[in-house]
Amino acid sequence: MPNFTRKTKTAEIAILGDSDGGTGIKGQSRSGQGGFFHSDNLEGVFGESNSPVTAAVAGLQLNPAGSGAGVYGEHKGSGAAIAGVNKGTGLGAFFHGEIKEGVVAETKSPTNAAVAVFQNNPTSSGAAIYAEHIAGLTAGFFRGNVIVTGDVSFPGADCSEDFTIKEDVFAEPGTVMALSETGELVPCEEAYEKKVAGVMAGAGSHRPGIIMDKQVNSTARRQPIALVGKVFCRVDASYGSIEVGDLLTSSATQGHAMKAADPARSLGAVIGKAMAPLRNGRGLIPILISLQ
Repeated sequence: MPNFTRKTKTAEIAILGDSDGGTGIKGQSRSGQGGFFHSDNLEGVFGESNSPVTAAVAGLQLNPAGSGAGVYGEHKGSGAAIAGVNKGTGLGAFFHGEIKEGVVAETKSPTNAAVAVFQNNPTSSGAAIYAEHIAGLTAGFFRGNVIVTGDVSFPGADCSEDFTIKEDVFAEPGTVMALSETGELVPCEEAYEKKVAGVMAGAGSHRPGIIMDKQVNSTARRQPIALVGKVFCRVDASYGSIEVGDLLTSSATQGHAMKAADPARSLGAVIGKAMAPLRNGRGLIPILISLQ
C-alpha cells in the first residue's frame, strides 16, 4: 500500500475525506493501528454527527474472545480519561453489559473514592445515586462499612427480623407468632402466652422498613417478624371489645391477639398497643408493636 503524508503549518485541514453515502475516511491495518491521530493543542480525534439515532463516535470490539475495550481512554495528567457531557435532554453517559457489570470503577488513590456522584442542582429532588432491581431483589450491596452523615428513611412501617418458621406451619402476615420448644416460630394458641415473639410482618398496607438477620444461604423457611413499629395484626374481640390504646396479648384463638384485660397475667405477654378499634368479631387492625 502507498504511504501518503501531508503536513500543514496553517489552520487548514491536512487530510479531508468527503462522501455522500459511504465512509469519509477509512484506515485499515493487518497488524498495526487502523488509524492514528495526534494534536498538540486540540482534540486528537473529533467526531460529530447529524444522525438522529447513531453515535458521533463508535468503537466496536469485533473479536468475541478479545479482552480489549471497545473504547479506551487514558490521561497522563490531571484531566479525565473519558468525559461525557450532554447539554440537551439525554444522558451524559450510558453503559450496558449483557453478562458482566455495566460499569466497573476502581482507583488506587489513598484518599479518593472509586466512584463519586454529585447532584449539583440545589433545587432538584432527584437522588445523586439511584439503584433499582427489576425483580425487586437487592438493589445495593456493600462489603465494608457504610457512613451516612444525613438522615436515612425507609418507606416501610416496622423493624422486622427474619425467624425460622416451623416446617409444617403455615402462617399468613398479621399472625401472632410464639416460640416453640425447639426455638422455631409457630402461631400462638394460648392466652397471655409469655413465649410470644411478635407479629408476622407484611399484612394490610404496612410493609417492613428494615429486615434484619437475612440469611441468604439458609435452607430453612424464614419470614420477617415485626418487633418494633407499626404492623397490621389479627385480633379477636370476642374476649373483650378493643379500643384505641388498649394493650394486646396473645389469645386462645390461633394466631390472634386480644385485649390484655388481666394486668397480673400481662407482664411478659404484651404484644403492643391497638391503633384502631374492633368492638366485636375477628379482624385485622394496625397496632404499635411493643413487646413487654
